[in-house]
Amino acid sequence: MVLALLAGVALVSYNNLAATAALPDIGDDLGSVALLPWVITVELLAASIAVLAVGPFIDGSGASRTFRITIVGFAVASLLCTVAPTMELLVVARVLQGLGTGALLGTAITSVGLISDDRIRPQIYAMVSSIWGAMSIAGPALAAGLVSVLGWRAVFAVNLPVAVVAGAVGWRRLPDRAAAAPERLDRRGLLLASVVTAALLGATSWVEWWSLGLLALAAAMTAAYVRHARSHPAPVVRVIHVAGARWRSLHTTSGLVLAGGTGAAVFLPLYLRGARGASTAAAAFSVVWLSLGWVSSSWGASKLQERVSSQTVILLGASVESVAALGLALAVAARAPVPVVLAGFYLVGCGIGSVAMAGLNLLQHRAEDREMGRVSAAHQFIRSLGFTYGAAVAGLVLFAVVDWRIGNVEAVRDLLSRRDATLTLAAVEALESAYAWALAAAAALSILSLPTAVALVRSRERSPSVG
Repeated sequence: MVLALLAGVALVSYNNLAATAALPDIGDDLGSVALLPWVITVELLAASIAVLAVGPFIDGSGASRTFRITIVGFAVASLLCTVAPTMELLVVARVLQGLGTGALLGTAITSVGLISDDRIRPQIYAMVSSIWGAMSIAGPALAAGLVSVLGWRAVFAVNLPVAVVAGAVGWRRLPDRAAAAPERLDRRGLLLASVVTAALLGATSWVEWWSLGLLALAAAMTAAYVRHARSHPAPVVRVIHVAGARWRSLHTTSGLVLAGGTGAAVFLPLYLRGARGASTAAAAFSVVWLSLGWVSSSWGASKLQERVSSQTVILLGASVESVAALGLALAVAARAPVPVVLAGFYLVGCGIGSVAMAGLNLLQHRAEDREMGRVSAAHQFIRSLGFTYGAAVAGLVLFAVVDWRIGNVEAVRDLLSRRDATLTLAAVEALESAYAWALAAAAALSILSLPTAVALVRSRERSPSVG
Protein backbone atom coordinates (compact mmCIF):
# COMPACT_ATOMS: atom_id res chain seq x y z
CA MET A 1 0.00 0.00 0.00
CA VAL A 2 2.75 2.45 0.97
CA LEU A 3 4.64 1.51 -2.21
CA ALA A 4 1.64 2.53 -4.33
CA LEU A 5 1.39 5.86 -2.51
CA LEU A 6 5.10 6.55 -2.95
CA ALA A 7 4.87 5.69 -6.65
CA GLY A 8 1.98 8.16 -6.95
CA VAL A 9 4.01 10.87 -5.23
CA ALA A 10 6.93 10.15 -7.56
CA LEU A 11 4.65 10.64 -10.56
CA VAL A 12 3.38 13.94 -9.19
CA SER A 13 6.83 15.34 -8.36
CA TYR A 14 8.31 14.17 -11.67
CA ASN A 15 5.58 15.83 -13.70
CA ASN A 16 5.85 19.07 -11.71
CA LEU A 17 9.52 19.37 -12.69
CA ALA A 18 10.34 17.35 -15.80
CA ALA A 19 8.28 19.06 -18.49
CA THR A 20 10.40 22.21 -18.20
CA ALA A 21 13.40 20.34 -19.65
CA ALA A 22 11.40 19.45 -22.76
CA LEU A 23 9.99 22.91 -23.54
CA PRO A 24 12.57 23.96 -26.19
CA ASP A 25 12.08 20.70 -28.13
CA ILE A 26 8.31 20.89 -27.81
CA GLY A 27 8.37 24.41 -29.25
CA ASP A 28 10.62 23.38 -32.13
CA ASP A 29 8.38 20.42 -32.99
CA LEU A 30 4.87 21.78 -32.50
CA GLY A 31 5.31 25.52 -33.06
CA SER A 32 2.82 27.94 -31.47
CA VAL A 33 5.61 29.06 -29.15
CA ALA A 34 3.34 31.68 -27.54
CA LEU A 35 1.45 28.81 -25.87
CA LEU A 36 4.61 27.15 -24.58
CA PRO A 37 4.46 28.58 -21.02
CA TRP A 38 0.97 27.19 -20.66
CA VAL A 39 2.35 23.65 -20.91
CA ILE A 40 3.62 24.27 -17.37
CA THR A 41 1.07 26.75 -16.05
CA VAL A 42 -2.14 24.87 -16.83
CA GLU A 43 -0.84 21.70 -15.17
CA LEU A 44 -0.18 23.58 -11.93
CA LEU A 45 -3.57 25.28 -12.07
CA ALA A 46 -5.47 22.06 -12.76
CA ALA A 47 -3.59 20.23 -9.99
CA SER A 48 -4.54 22.88 -7.42
CA ILE A 49 -8.20 22.61 -8.40
CA ALA A 50 -8.15 18.81 -8.37
CA VAL A 51 -6.74 18.73 -4.83
CA LEU A 52 -9.85 20.58 -3.65
CA ALA A 53 -12.32 18.45 -5.60
CA VAL A 54 -10.84 15.11 -4.59
CA GLY A 55 -11.21 15.67 -0.82
CA PRO A 56 -15.03 15.39 -0.63
CA PHE A 57 -14.93 12.53 -3.18
CA ILE A 58 -12.58 10.51 -0.96
CA ASP A 59 -14.78 11.10 2.08
CA GLY A 60 -17.88 9.94 0.20
CA SER A 61 -16.50 7.19 -2.09
CA GLY A 62 -13.39 5.89 -0.34
CA ALA A 63 -9.70 6.24 -1.09
CA SER A 64 -9.49 2.99 -3.06
CA ARG A 65 -12.11 3.96 -5.65
CA THR A 66 -10.62 7.44 -5.90
CA PHE A 67 -7.15 6.01 -6.50
CA ARG A 68 -8.36 3.65 -9.23
CA ILE A 69 -10.17 6.40 -11.13
CA THR A 70 -7.27 8.79 -10.67
CA ILE A 71 -4.45 6.47 -11.74
CA VAL A 72 -6.36 5.41 -14.86
CA GLY A 73 -7.18 9.02 -15.72
CA PHE A 74 -3.58 10.07 -15.18
CA ALA A 75 -2.32 7.28 -17.46
CA VAL A 76 -4.79 8.27 -20.21
CA ALA A 77 -3.78 11.93 -19.89
CA SER A 78 -0.09 11.00 -20.10
CA LEU A 79 -0.79 9.00 -23.26
CA LEU A 80 -2.59 12.00 -24.76
CA CYS A 81 0.42 14.20 -23.93
CA THR A 82 2.70 11.66 -25.60
CA VAL A 83 0.80 11.61 -28.89
CA ALA A 84 -0.42 15.23 -29.01
CA PRO A 85 -0.03 16.44 -32.63
CA THR A 86 -0.39 20.18 -31.93
CA MET A 87 0.51 22.61 -29.18
CA GLU A 88 -3.15 23.34 -28.53
CA LEU A 89 -3.95 19.66 -27.92
CA LEU A 90 -0.87 19.28 -25.75
CA VAL A 91 -2.09 22.12 -23.52
CA VAL A 92 -5.49 20.42 -23.21
CA ALA A 93 -3.81 17.12 -22.37
CA ARG A 94 -1.71 18.87 -19.73
CA VAL A 95 -4.90 20.18 -18.12
CA LEU A 96 -6.12 16.58 -17.83
CA GLN A 97 -2.73 15.47 -16.54
CA GLY A 98 -2.80 18.23 -13.92
CA LEU A 99 -6.19 17.02 -12.73
CA GLY A 100 -4.62 13.59 -12.38
CA THR A 101 -1.53 14.76 -10.47
CA GLY A 102 -3.58 16.90 -8.09
CA ALA A 103 -6.00 14.07 -7.40
CA LEU A 104 -3.11 11.61 -6.93
CA LEU A 105 -1.44 13.90 -4.40
CA GLY A 106 -4.68 14.49 -2.52
CA THR A 107 -5.43 10.77 -2.45
CA ALA A 108 -1.93 9.91 -1.23
CA ILE A 109 -1.98 12.45 1.60
CA THR A 110 -5.47 11.46 2.74
CA SER A 111 -4.65 7.75 2.56
CA VAL A 112 -1.63 8.23 4.82
CA GLY A 113 -3.96 9.74 7.42
CA LEU A 114 -6.44 6.88 7.07
CA ILE A 115 -4.02 3.94 7.22
CA SER A 116 -1.45 5.11 9.79
CA ASP A 117 -1.30 6.27 13.40
CA ASP A 118 0.75 8.97 15.11
CA ARG A 119 3.70 6.59 15.53
CA ILE A 120 4.01 5.49 11.89
CA ARG A 121 2.72 8.56 10.05
CA PRO A 122 5.86 10.74 10.50
CA GLN A 123 8.02 8.00 9.00
CA ILE A 124 5.74 7.67 5.98
CA TYR A 125 5.84 11.43 5.41
CA ALA A 126 9.62 11.36 5.73
CA MET A 127 9.65 8.77 2.93
CA VAL A 128 7.33 10.99 0.89
CA SER A 129 9.72 13.92 1.38
CA SER A 130 12.63 11.71 0.31
CA ILE A 131 10.84 10.76 -2.89
CA TRP A 132 10.04 14.41 -3.58
CA GLY A 133 13.61 15.48 -2.87
CA ALA A 134 15.08 12.73 -5.01
CA MET A 135 12.81 13.61 -7.92
CA SER A 136 13.76 17.29 -7.62
CA ILE A 137 17.27 16.17 -8.56
CA ALA A 138 16.61 13.15 -10.76
CA GLY A 139 13.43 14.35 -12.49
CA PRO A 140 14.91 17.15 -14.61
CA ALA A 141 18.04 15.07 -15.28
CA LEU A 142 15.97 12.08 -16.40
CA ALA A 143 13.80 14.32 -18.58
CA ALA A 144 16.86 15.91 -20.18
CA GLY A 145 18.29 12.45 -20.95
CA LEU A 146 15.00 11.24 -22.43
CA VAL A 147 14.74 14.35 -24.61
CA SER A 148 18.28 13.99 -25.94
CA VAL A 149 17.95 10.25 -26.70
CA LEU A 150 14.28 9.62 -27.51
CA GLY A 151 12.71 13.05 -27.98
CA TRP A 152 10.33 15.14 -25.91
CA ARG A 153 7.42 12.68 -26.15
CA ALA A 154 9.37 10.19 -24.04
CA VAL A 155 9.16 12.62 -21.11
CA PHE A 156 5.43 11.92 -20.93
CA ALA A 157 5.53 8.31 -22.12
CA VAL A 158 7.67 7.24 -19.15
CA ASN A 159 4.66 7.90 -16.90
CA LEU A 160 2.78 4.96 -18.38
CA PRO A 161 4.79 2.01 -16.99
CA VAL A 162 5.11 3.72 -13.58
CA ALA A 163 1.35 4.32 -13.49
CA VAL A 164 0.70 0.67 -14.39
CA VAL A 165 2.94 -0.53 -11.55
CA ALA A 166 1.38 1.91 -9.06
CA GLY A 167 -2.10 0.88 -10.15
CA ALA A 168 -1.34 -2.84 -9.88
CA VAL A 169 0.15 -2.46 -6.41
CA GLY A 170 -2.51 -0.19 -4.97
CA TRP A 171 -5.63 -1.37 -6.81
CA ARG A 172 -7.09 -3.31 -3.87
CA ARG A 173 -4.93 -2.17 -0.96
CA LEU A 174 -6.13 1.32 -0.13
CA PRO A 175 -9.07 1.94 2.23
CA ASP A 176 -12.20 1.18 0.21
CA ARG A 177 -14.95 2.04 2.68
CA ALA A 178 -16.34 5.56 2.59
CA ALA A 179 -16.22 7.41 5.90
CA ALA A 180 -19.18 9.66 5.06
CA ALA A 181 -22.24 9.67 2.85
CA PRO A 182 -21.61 10.63 -0.80
CA GLU A 183 -22.38 14.25 -1.63
CA ARG A 184 -23.05 16.06 -4.90
CA LEU A 185 -20.05 18.03 -6.13
CA ASP A 186 -20.23 21.71 -5.19
CA ARG A 187 -19.71 23.09 -8.70
CA ARG A 188 -20.21 26.75 -7.82
CA GLY A 189 -17.81 26.52 -4.91
CA LEU A 190 -15.25 24.75 -7.05
CA LEU A 191 -15.61 27.44 -9.73
CA LEU A 192 -15.04 30.23 -7.20
CA ALA A 193 -12.01 28.42 -5.77
CA SER A 194 -10.71 27.89 -9.31
CA VAL A 195 -10.94 31.61 -10.06
CA VAL A 196 -9.01 32.34 -6.85
CA THR A 197 -6.32 29.84 -7.85
CA ALA A 198 -6.09 31.12 -11.43
CA ALA A 199 -5.87 34.76 -10.32
CA LEU A 200 -3.09 33.99 -7.83
CA LEU A 201 -1.22 31.94 -10.40
CA GLY A 202 -1.53 34.74 -12.94
CA ALA A 203 -0.25 37.30 -10.45
CA THR A 204 2.75 35.06 -9.85
CA SER A 205 3.45 34.20 -13.47
CA TRP A 206 3.30 37.77 -14.79
CA VAL A 207 4.68 40.26 -12.31
CA GLU A 208 3.20 43.44 -13.81
CA TRP A 209 1.28 46.42 -12.48
CA TRP A 210 -1.97 44.60 -13.17
CA SER A 211 -0.87 41.74 -10.91
CA LEU A 212 -2.36 43.80 -8.09
CA GLY A 213 -5.68 43.64 -9.93
CA LEU A 214 -5.44 39.86 -10.04
CA LEU A 215 -4.70 39.76 -6.32
CA ALA A 216 -7.75 41.96 -5.71
CA LEU A 217 -9.86 39.61 -7.83
CA ALA A 218 -8.58 36.67 -5.79
CA ALA A 219 -9.55 38.46 -2.56
CA ALA A 220 -13.03 39.26 -3.88
CA MET A 221 -13.62 35.68 -5.02
CA THR A 222 -12.40 34.39 -1.66
CA ALA A 223 -15.00 36.55 0.07
CA ALA A 224 -17.65 35.29 -2.36
CA TYR A 225 -16.64 31.70 -1.62
CA VAL A 226 -16.93 32.23 2.13
CA ARG A 227 -20.49 33.54 1.70
CA HIS A 228 -21.30 30.60 -0.56
CA ALA A 229 -19.78 27.99 1.77
CA ARG A 230 -21.71 29.25 4.79
CA SER A 231 -25.03 28.71 2.99
CA HIS A 232 -24.24 25.51 1.06
CA PRO A 233 -24.95 22.16 2.79
CA ALA A 234 -21.85 20.47 1.34
CA PRO A 235 -19.28 23.04 0.09
CA VAL A 236 -16.13 21.77 -1.58
CA VAL A 237 -14.17 23.21 1.36
CA ARG A 238 -15.92 23.90 4.65
CA VAL A 239 -15.05 27.23 6.26
CA ILE A 240 -14.60 25.50 9.61
CA HIS A 241 -11.87 23.31 8.09
CA VAL A 242 -9.91 26.45 7.21
CA ALA A 243 -10.82 29.00 9.89
CA GLY A 244 -11.89 26.74 12.76
CA ALA A 245 -9.93 26.92 16.03
CA ARG A 246 -8.46 23.45 15.49
CA TRP A 247 -7.06 24.33 12.06
CA ARG A 248 -6.40 28.01 11.46
CA SER A 249 -3.08 28.35 13.31
CA LEU A 250 -1.80 25.17 11.69
CA HIS A 251 -2.83 26.25 8.18
CA THR A 252 -1.45 29.76 8.65
CA THR A 253 1.90 28.57 10.00
CA SER A 254 2.41 26.05 7.19
CA GLY A 255 1.31 28.51 4.50
CA LEU A 256 3.61 31.28 5.73
CA VAL A 257 6.60 28.95 6.16
CA LEU A 258 6.16 27.67 2.61
CA ALA A 259 5.65 31.22 1.32
CA GLY A 260 8.84 32.42 2.99
CA GLY A 261 10.88 29.45 1.79
CA THR A 262 9.54 29.66 -1.75
CA GLY A 263 10.04 33.40 -1.92
CA ALA A 264 13.65 32.94 -0.87
CA ALA A 265 14.42 30.16 -3.35
CA VAL A 266 12.42 30.93 -6.48
CA PHE A 267 14.84 33.56 -7.83
CA LEU A 268 18.05 31.99 -6.55
CA PRO A 269 19.06 30.66 -10.03
CA LEU A 270 18.41 34.10 -11.52
CA TYR A 271 20.62 35.74 -8.90
CA LEU A 272 23.47 33.23 -9.20
CA ARG A 273 23.50 33.42 -12.98
CA GLY A 274 23.10 37.19 -13.32
CA ALA A 275 25.05 38.48 -10.32
CA ARG A 276 27.52 35.70 -9.51
CA GLY A 277 28.37 34.47 -13.02
CA ALA A 278 27.17 30.88 -12.54
CA SER A 279 26.40 28.76 -15.60
CA THR A 280 22.78 28.01 -16.46
CA ALA A 281 23.16 24.40 -15.29
CA ALA A 282 24.89 25.33 -12.02
CA ALA A 283 22.29 28.00 -11.28
CA ALA A 284 19.43 25.57 -11.91
CA PHE A 285 21.09 22.95 -9.69
CA SER A 286 21.41 25.39 -6.79
CA VAL A 287 17.83 24.81 -5.62
CA VAL A 288 18.84 21.25 -4.72
CA TRP A 289 20.26 22.56 -1.43
CA LEU A 290 16.80 23.56 -0.23
CA SER A 291 15.48 20.12 -1.23
CA LEU A 292 18.29 18.40 0.67
CA GLY A 293 17.48 20.40 3.79
CA TRP A 294 13.78 19.57 3.38
CA VAL A 295 14.46 15.82 3.12
CA SER A 296 17.00 15.56 5.93
CA SER A 297 14.88 17.58 8.35
CA SER A 298 11.80 15.45 7.56
CA TRP A 299 13.64 12.38 8.84
CA GLY A 300 15.05 14.28 11.79
CA ALA A 301 11.67 15.71 12.71
CA SER A 302 10.03 12.27 12.46
CA LYS A 303 12.45 11.04 15.13
CA LEU A 304 12.12 14.21 17.20
CA GLN A 305 8.35 13.72 17.43
CA GLU A 306 8.99 10.58 19.43
CA ARG A 307 10.24 12.87 22.21
CA VAL A 308 8.32 16.14 21.81
CA SER A 309 4.95 17.21 20.42
CA SER A 310 4.27 18.06 16.78
CA GLN A 311 3.52 21.62 17.86
CA THR A 312 7.01 21.97 19.33
CA VAL A 313 8.59 20.61 16.15
CA ILE A 314 6.59 23.11 14.09
CA LEU A 315 7.77 26.00 16.27
CA LEU A 316 11.38 24.84 16.00
CA GLY A 317 11.10 24.54 12.21
CA ALA A 318 9.50 27.97 11.82
CA SER A 319 12.22 29.48 14.04
CA VAL A 320 15.04 27.85 12.04
CA GLU A 321 13.59 29.08 8.74
CA SER A 322 13.02 32.62 10.07
CA VAL A 323 16.59 32.96 11.32
CA ALA A 324 18.05 31.38 8.16
CA ALA A 325 15.92 33.53 5.81
CA LEU A 326 16.93 36.72 7.63
CA GLY A 327 20.56 35.60 7.57
CA LEU A 328 20.30 34.99 3.84
CA ALA A 329 19.09 38.54 3.22
CA LEU A 330 22.05 39.91 5.17
CA ALA A 331 24.50 37.53 3.47
CA VAL A 332 23.40 38.53 -0.02
CA ALA A 333 23.45 42.21 0.91
CA ALA A 334 27.05 41.73 2.13
CA ARG A 335 27.95 39.67 -0.96
CA ALA A 336 28.96 36.67 1.14
CA PRO A 337 30.60 33.70 -0.64
CA VAL A 338 28.23 31.48 -2.62
CA PRO A 339 28.77 28.44 -0.32
CA VAL A 340 27.50 30.54 2.60
CA VAL A 341 24.38 31.44 0.61
CA LEU A 342 23.77 27.79 -0.31
CA ALA A 343 24.24 26.73 3.33
CA GLY A 344 21.56 29.26 4.24
CA PHE A 345 19.19 27.66 1.76
CA TYR A 346 19.90 24.25 3.25
CA LEU A 347 18.78 25.62 6.65
CA VAL A 348 15.68 27.19 5.08
CA GLY A 349 14.88 23.74 3.65
CA CYS A 350 15.34 22.25 7.13
CA GLY A 351 12.74 24.64 8.47
CA ILE A 352 10.27 23.87 5.68
CA GLY A 353 10.70 20.10 6.01
CA SER A 354 10.13 20.14 9.77
CA VAL A 355 6.98 22.26 9.54
CA ALA A 356 5.56 20.45 6.50
CA MET A 357 5.97 16.96 7.97
CA ALA A 358 4.94 17.78 11.55
CA GLY A 359 2.06 19.91 10.28
CA LEU A 360 0.56 17.06 8.25
CA ASN A 361 1.00 14.69 11.18
CA LEU A 362 -0.76 17.08 13.58
CA LEU A 363 -3.50 17.83 11.04
CA GLN A 364 -4.37 14.18 10.53
CA HIS A 365 -4.10 13.41 14.24
CA ARG A 366 -6.83 15.97 14.85
CA ALA A 367 -9.05 14.98 11.91
CA GLU A 368 -11.73 12.32 12.10
CA ASP A 369 -11.88 9.70 9.36
CA ARG A 370 -15.17 11.08 8.01
CA GLU A 371 -13.52 14.47 7.29
CA MET A 372 -9.98 13.32 6.47
CA GLY A 373 -10.33 14.00 2.74
CA ARG A 374 -11.72 17.51 3.13
CA VAL A 375 -9.29 18.57 5.86
CA SER A 376 -6.25 17.20 4.03
CA ALA A 377 -7.39 18.81 0.77
CA ALA A 378 -7.91 22.17 2.47
CA HIS A 379 -4.43 22.04 4.00
CA GLN A 380 -2.80 21.06 0.72
CA PHE A 381 -4.62 23.88 -1.07
CA ILE A 382 -3.41 26.42 1.49
CA ARG A 383 0.11 25.07 1.08
CA SER A 384 -0.26 25.66 -2.67
CA LEU A 385 -1.36 29.22 -1.97
CA GLY A 386 1.75 29.60 0.18
CA PHE A 387 3.94 28.65 -2.76
CA THR A 388 2.03 31.08 -4.97
CA TYR A 389 2.11 34.03 -2.58
CA GLY A 390 5.77 33.49 -1.74
CA ALA A 391 6.80 33.60 -5.37
CA ALA A 392 4.49 36.57 -6.03
CA VAL A 393 5.84 38.67 -3.17
CA ALA A 394 9.47 37.92 -4.00
CA GLY A 395 8.91 38.68 -7.69
CA LEU A 396 7.09 41.94 -7.01
CA VAL A 397 9.86 43.16 -4.72
CA LEU A 398 12.73 42.01 -6.94
CA PHE A 399 11.46 43.51 -10.20
CA ALA A 400 10.23 46.68 -8.48
CA VAL A 401 13.71 47.33 -7.07
CA VAL A 402 15.34 46.60 -10.43
CA ASP A 403 12.95 49.01 -12.13
CA TRP A 404 13.65 51.67 -9.50
CA ARG A 405 17.43 51.25 -9.80
CA ILE A 406 17.89 51.10 -13.58
CA GLY A 407 14.42 51.52 -15.13
CA ASN A 408 14.84 48.39 -17.27
CA VAL A 409 13.21 45.25 -15.86
CA GLU A 410 13.53 43.39 -19.17
CA ALA A 411 17.31 43.36 -18.90
CA VAL A 412 17.00 41.09 -15.86
CA ARG A 413 13.89 39.22 -16.97
CA ASP A 414 15.66 38.05 -20.14
CA LEU A 415 17.82 35.83 -17.93
CA LEU A 416 14.73 33.74 -17.21
CA SER A 417 14.13 32.88 -20.86
CA ARG A 418 17.40 33.34 -22.77
CA ARG A 419 20.56 31.29 -22.30
CA ASP A 420 22.73 33.92 -24.00
CA ALA A 421 21.43 36.93 -22.02
CA THR A 422 24.03 39.06 -20.21
CA LEU A 423 23.82 42.04 -17.85
CA THR A 424 25.58 45.37 -17.70
CA LEU A 425 27.45 46.30 -14.52
CA ALA A 426 24.60 48.58 -13.48
CA ALA A 427 22.09 45.74 -14.00
CA VAL A 428 24.25 43.35 -11.96
CA GLU A 429 24.38 45.79 -9.06
CA ALA A 430 20.62 46.34 -9.33
CA LEU A 431 19.98 42.59 -9.31
CA GLU A 432 22.17 42.10 -6.22
CA SER A 433 20.30 44.82 -4.33
CA ALA A 434 16.90 43.62 -5.56
CA TYR A 435 17.52 40.02 -4.55
CA ALA A 436 18.60 41.09 -1.06
CA TRP A 437 15.33 43.01 -0.68
CA ALA A 438 13.35 40.04 -2.05
CA LEU A 439 15.01 37.83 0.55
CA ALA A 440 14.11 40.37 3.24
CA ALA A 441 10.46 40.18 2.13
CA ALA A 442 10.63 36.37 2.23
CA ALA A 443 12.15 36.55 5.72
CA ALA A 444 9.27 38.78 6.81
CA LEU A 445 6.79 36.11 5.67
CA SER A 446 8.73 33.47 7.60
CA ILE A 447 8.83 35.60 10.75
CA LEU A 448 5.06 36.14 10.51
CA SER A 449 4.68 32.37 11.02
CA LEU A 450 6.16 32.54 14.52
CA PRO A 451 3.10 33.97 16.38
CA THR A 452 0.81 31.25 15.00
CA ALA A 453 3.44 28.59 15.73
CA VAL A 454 3.59 29.84 19.32
CA ALA A 455 -0.22 29.73 19.43
CA LEU A 456 -0.08 26.07 18.42
CA VAL A 457 2.27 25.27 21.31
CA ARG A 458 0.06 27.17 23.75
CA SER A 459 -3.02 25.31 22.54
CA ARG A 460 -1.17 22.09 23.33
CA GLU A 461 -0.43 23.34 26.84
CA ARG A 462 -4.10 24.28 27.40
CA SER A 463 -5.53 21.05 25.91
CA PRO A 464 -2.86 18.35 25.74
CA SER A 465 -5.40 15.71 24.77
CA VAL A 466 -6.05 17.20 21.32
CA GLY A 467 -2.52 16.75 20.04
